[in-house]
Amino acid sequence: MTGSPGHVLRVLVLPVACAGAALLISAFFGHVQVGLLLAAGVALGAVNGLLMESATAKMTPEAAPERTAIVRSSLGRLGLVTVIALVIVYLARPRGWVLLLGLAAYQILSLAATLGTAAKEARTG
Repeated sequence: MTGSPGHVLRVLVLPVACAGAALLISAFFGHVQVGLLLAAGVALGAVNGLLMESATAKMTPEAAPERTAIVRSSLGRLGLVTVIALVIVYLARPRGWVLLLGLAAYQILSLAATLGTAAKEARTG
């Protein structure tokens, strides 16, 4: 992880705030399990994002990384996240699928934050 404020916002702060809001709203309507599953999905996405940031930070621009090493690292990380998600989905039946919505929500938040940063950099040159 590079440690810049944009990375921290994208990877942690915004998803945690949204997960907290989802948990509060679901608790208000009496569906705490749904809120917990959404928050767990967002947290799992954030863990994946942190692991990806860490793997990216280890790459040096001077040495061209081998594609096979990058693919293995990505597949291992995504495989681990997928197995954890599917185990939670199975154990939390019948509402476990909501965890997958949390994972999707994290990806959308991450994409929106990244696009916002890219648009800002494009405007400033």
